[in-house]
Amino acid sequence: MQSQVAQLYNPLLGYVRNRVRNQEDAEDLTQDVFLKLAKSNKDGVDNLKSWVYTIAKNTITDYYRKRQLETNSIEEDVFFDNESKEDAGKELGKCVGAFVNQLPEEYRELMTLSELKDIPQKEIAEQLDMNYVTVRSKVQRGRKKLKELLEGCCSISQGGKGSILGFESKTGCDKTSSCD
Repeated sequence: MQSQVAQLYNPLLGYVRNRVRNQEDAEDLTQDVFLKLAKSNKDGVDNLKSWVYTIAKNTITDYYRKRQLETNSIEEDVFFDNESKEDAGKELGKCVGAFVNQLPEEYRELMTLSELKDIPQKEIAEQLDMNYVTVRSKVQRGRKKLKELLEGCCSISQGGKGSILGFESKTGCDKTSSCD
């Protein structure tokens, strides 16, 4: 059993290194795998190699989960406080109406109902006697046009999942005066 474990070290290190891309972390994780192996009950294990690689896969998964939690924690706690993110979104939200009014008529009404009045697209389709698929595609195109208008006038900082962290009016843009 000891010689099997010794034979697995270099291939396992390569396996981990291909998934982690950092030599030091790969070595640490490989050591973690062997530590878990030493602490576990190996009795009844038919295929040691398969079992070791399963432990390695789970260890790598835990490694990335931990890094994700640390990254989220740093992003939330250090760089941005939640109140400023919410305030930025609300403040930019005040401007959206002015930008929606600049859209072509075919998108303006749909975007007003969908985005400003928060009416579900199926209800909009019934209300305007339009095909639901047509409403859905026009709302998507309207969102794209609205985004282009906003980006033409504002520099928007976004966080994960599209949350608005902050925005700044670009020089020479008078369209954001209604945001105050």
